[in-house]
Amino acid sequence: MQYYVYENWVAEKKAVIHKGSCGSCNDGQGCHQHIRGEENGKWHGPYDTYPEAKTFANTLRNRNVRPCGKCHPWDNLS
Repeated sequence: MQYYVYENWVAEKKAVIHKGSCGSCNDGQGCHQHIRGEENGKWHGPYDTYPEAKTFANTLRNRNVRPCGKCHPWDNLS
């Protein structure tokens, strides 16, 4: 399993950790295919483990880091 971090620059200044299989993540492609570029945010990854993704997310400046509430990436940690 792989993990991704979505750094959102607009909504809540957050960084959300997702499983690659999450519908919101889509292996780092997101779920809004009609939005291109990095106007609202940026996907980072993949990371091989949840702890790796979390460590990276914590390096992002002024971001509230949290796991995705849909895919629960902390479950079944690899």
